[in-house]
Amino acid sequence: MDLADEILRQSILFIVSFAANLFASVSGGGAGFVQFPLLILLGLPFATALGTHKVAVVFLGVGALLRKRRSGGRFVFDRQVALIMTLLGAPAVVMGSLIIIKIPSHIAEVVLGVITIAAGIYSFFKKSFGSVSDPNRSALRLLAGSLAVILIGLFSGSLSSGAGLFATMTLVGIFRLDLKSAILHSMVFVATLWNAIGAVTVGMATSIHWHWIPVMVVATLMGSYLGTTLLIKLPVKRVKLIFSMVAVLSGLMLIYAAFTRGS
Repeated sequence: MDLADEILRQSILFIVSFAANLFASVSGGGAGFVQFPLLILLGLPFATALGTHKVAVVFLGVGALLRKRRSGGRFVFDRQVALIMTLLGAPAVVMGSLIIIKIPSHIAEVVLGVITIAAGIYSFFKKSFGSVSDPNRSALRLLAGSLAVILIGLFSGSLSSGAGLFATMTLVGIFRLDLKSAILHSMVFVATLWNAIGAVTVGMATSIHWHWIPVMVVATLMGSYLGTTLLIKLPVKRVKLIFSMVAVLSGLMLIYAAFTRGS
């Protein structure tokens, strides 16, 4: 590979990664739907692309926290959510990275795609979606949320995309966080913590293309920083619209990828 070709590849990688992480920071997920397939298109094997993607996307949450801190507004963690995402979600990520889920991946992706599209449409038409926060949760709601987090953690470890969006939906729909807070929690726990664990687990089993990591980290930090700036300044209605659009597009991309791989 000559120098000009490598510069072109890294330039494309920077532009696409920046845009993907910008939208992911506003919507709560979706960067993997663009960034991961791009790494494969640029020539990386599936496993190497997965590990490389997970290393870079860790900085999605870092950029979000840096912007939130600079704005002067302290990010207040929901303790119940933080404990469940850490103590239940993180081990599920390891399990998902190590075991092969019995359901064929293309079938799982179709199901997840349909659910994601439905959730995007629902959030668009549901006026109260993510507009209010209710910290009072019943034991049944906590149990349902814990099971959902475990399932999302498994998919985060085994699939390349979708965990951030599903986590955001769960935090809003089950844990009753407001949409902006749910997105920031997803950035911290899914993008940073879970992907760091997944990157280490996958990295132990396969190689990571470290040569592309610097440009991806810079693009991710810049994209998430700008995206979090928009998240802070935009009204909830605009954030909900972006979330709905990203969810529908992500669902369509999941279904397309599943049928492409299955054919």
